[in-house]
Amino acid sequence: MRRFLSILNSPGRDVLKSNIIVLVFVIAHGLTCLLLHDTKVGDGIFLTCLTIGMVYALISFYRASFDVFLGLAFLSCFAGFYIGTEGADLLDRWIPSWGVWVNVIVTMVTTELLGLIIILLIRKNWNADKR
Repeated sequence: MRRFLSILNSPGRDVLKSNIIVLVFVIAHGLTCLLLHDTKVGDGIFLTCLTIGMVYALISFYRASFDVFLGLAFLSCFAGFYIGTEGADLLDRWIPSWGVWVNVIVTMVTTELLGLIIILLIRKNWNADKR
């Protein structure tokens, strides 16, 4: 697993690997939402932990600094909550008969969107001052 998570400095393969990392978290977010959304516990804390885990995995993959991780994790959790909540409300107004699937779809799309944005942000050299 460690070999898979090592960066190769090959732009195409590194982006593919980072997208696979995001895809794993998209599926995990979808399953968590599907299984826990209508329970007494809810899915909020678990989705937050998964979002932080995705940010950490991507930061580790691209070897960015810890302060970048903290900033992106903080922003991703808030953005994910807001986009997910508002997106689910909007989709539920359009298709009210889908029930929990509205939340699952919006959760997965939001996770993918956040993952792609994080990849775009951190694949550039964050250590530009060390050149």
